[in-house]
Amino acid sequence: MIRYYCLILIFALFIGGCQVQVRYPTEFPSKTTVTHEENFWFWGLVGEKKYEIYDLCPQGRVYEILIYNTYMQSTYTVLSLGIYSPRTVLIVCSIRGE
Repeated sequence: MIRYYCLILIFALFIGGCQVQVRYPTEFPSKTTVTHEENFWFWGLVGEKKYEIYDLCPQGRVYEILIYNTYMQSTYTVLSLGIYSPRTVLIVCSIRGE
C-alpha cells in the first residue's frame, strides 16, 4: 500500500512540475513580454541558457521572470522518463515607478 501512495506522489510531482518567479517591488510591468521555449535534458539539470536583457528589454529592466512547464511539456518529460525536459521562459519587461 505504501508503494501505491509513493507512486501517486511521484506522478503528482511530475504532472505538477515547479515554477520559479522573480519580481522586483519598485517596478511596474510594461506591455513588452518575451517568451522562449527552451530544451533541457535529464530533468532540467543539463542545458544552461543565458539571455542578454539589454537586447530584450528597454534599459535592461526586468519586472518578472517565469519559468514553467506547459501540460504538453510535462507530458514529454514524463514519456521520456525525464531525459528530455522542455521549459517555457517568460520575461516581462518593466517600467520604473515614479
